[in-house]
Formats: sequence, structure tokens, C-alpha cells
Amino acid sequence: MPFTKDGYTLYSRTVTLKGGRQQTIYFFAKGKPKSGSPAELPNGYEVATTTRTGLPILRRKGGSKWRDMRAEAKKRAAERKAKREAKRKAMMAERKARAKARRTASKTKKAKPAKKTGAKKARKVAKKAKPARKGKAKKAKKVAKKAKKAKPKKVAKKAKKAKGKRR
Repeated sequence: MPFTKDGYTLYSRTVTLKGGRQQTIYFFAKGKPKSGSPAELPNGYEVATTTRTGLPILRRKGGSKWRDMRAEAKKRAAERKAKREAKRKAMMAERKARAKARRTASKTKKAKPAKKTGAKKARKVAKKAKPARKGKAKKAKKVAKKAKKAKPKKVAKKAKKAKGKRR
């Protein structure tokens, strides 16, 4: 009795290959084909339905080594991809952290020079103040020395006072 599935009947036909060898081929058909005879399901084979077309096909029972190997290869590839992605994310996080550290460092550097510029101005004011007499020259030098050590606001006030006394 011939094998049927979803309205398709299994047929077999013997063909001669180019090398002269004879081989039996199996195929499904809805109607009567030009050549071939209805056949039963061969031993070691099962019927599957293709996902793309929905037609029945014969395949070996238990799957093939190729399918198993391909599945394992896909699994290894997915693991490698996940590992690369994790490495990339870690690298990007590290880059962001370094960039943030650079930004905070530049902000602190920008804040410090503001204080230095005030001290520089105080030193310039002290240098410009030329003493009229020798006694006042010593005082101006002291103010300039203090300008190097002291805080800018206090030095600027002292330099102005020294300049005012000279006039």
C-alpha cells in the first residue's frame, strides 16, 4: 500500500547515474506522475514538512551529523559574539570613565588659574609702583615679596596703599 501524507503520494523511480550506477529516487506527487510507481516508506527514513513551502519530504531518522554540527557551530558563534559584545561594553565604560576624569581634572585646573591671575596682577601692581625715596623703595620690595607668598586680594590692597603713600 503506497504512503500518503496531506494528499501527496510517495512515488519511487530507478534512474541511471552518469557513472552507470543505478539508484532509486523517491518523490511526492499529488497526481499520477509520467514515470514512477507508488511506494511505501523506506526503512530508516521519516516524512517531514518543509517550513518554506509546506510540502512533504523524506529525511533520515534521527537527524544527520551535519545538522548537529551546524547547531553546535551556531551555538559557539553566539557565545563568541556575546563575549565580544561584553568586552566592547567594558571598553566603552572604561573610556567614558577616563573622559569623565579628564573633564573633572580640567575643571579643577581652570578653577586654580583664576587665583593665580589675581596674584600676578598684584605683583604687576607692586612692580609698577616705583618708590620716590630710598626708604619707600625697601617697602615696595617687601610688598612685592609678600605678593609672591600671600593671598591675591590682601596683596592687591597693600600694593594700592603703598602706591597711594608715595604720591
